[in-house]
Amino acid sequence: MTGPRERLPGLVVTRTADVDEALDAVTRVFLPHRIRMLQRTSGLDMQLNALELDTVTAGYLRYGPEIHMVTTETSHYHVNIPLCGATESRCGGRDAVVSTPERAAVFMPGAQADIRWGAGSAQLCLMLARHAMERDLERLLGRQLTRPLEFAVAMDLMTEQGAAWLSTLDLLEREATRPNGLVRFPLAAAHLESLIVDGLLLTHSHNYSDALVPHAVALHPRAVRRAVDLMQDRPEHPWSTAALAAAVAVSARTLQEGFARSFGIPPMAYLREIRLDRIHAELLAAEPGTLAVSIVAARWGFLHAGRFSAAYTRRFGCWPSETAGR
Repeated sequence: MTGPRERLPGLVVTRTADVDEALDAVTRVFLPHRIRMLQRTSGLDMQLNALELDTVTAGYLRYGPEIHMVTTETSHYHVNIPLCGATESRCGGRDAVVSTPERAAVFMPGAQADIRWGAGSAQLCLMLARHAMERDLERLLGRQLTRPLEFAVAMDLMTEQGAAWLSTLDLLEREATRPNGLVRFPLAAAHLESLIVDGLLLTHSHNYSDALVPHAVALHPRAVRRAVDLMQDRPEHPWSTAALAAAVAVSARTLQEGFARSFGIPPMAYLREIRLDRIHAELLAAEPGTLAVSIVAARWGFLHAGRFSAAYTRRFGCWPSETAGR
């Protein structure tokens, strides 16, 4: 019987049977901790693959024997997703969580994590910067937080929302391990990070979830005009609806409703049209054959080549490669 697929292949930090080397690697990527082997019949056989971005760190972590891990107080939010086996986790004084490939464990900042790894367990471990989580939540709410963000300690991955969030992790892995993956481009990488951070905020239960339920709010047209000006002036910026809403001092839902009434499309669809126009102009201005369409598209935040080509063709009536060849 074969084990689970190795995640983040090609991004190996270390593979070792030495406890000190294992501790050093995980400390450098995630946080200080200590481990105790609960089985002495086999060696440690630890492997860590990792991708470190600005606000999101993803790691594939596997131990051979059963171990007990205790961390220092965490500074950020963590989500551990078992790929095989099971773990029992506790974050501070919160309830213990037995996690499996169908159920992730979520850890909050400011508390120790106590984790018992079953023999042969492997996990996909996510670390999400606290400032990014709080910043994006404030943008989604349209106001400052009045109390610390706290998630439910267990996350059901079998729901439609859980599966949708997992798909963003698959996209991140694919682009991180592709030779010319989009994580090489700062704008595209920022979009991927935003998908993961905002996705967790919108799909997993926390103490602000009720406040994110849409409400009908009247919008002053000036906010829409200001948002349009920002996108026109800085279309290369990694805007999200939440970031635009914060910049024009309204809630994300309010801005969405304003764009729906004014233009019949969401703010991000409007931004996509602006970026398509800029790409079109850039391809027309270049000497034929001197620009790679995929590179230009990625620089402007288009993560899927097929969807980009389809959107470009709908807007301009030709394939982007035809424009580049003129």
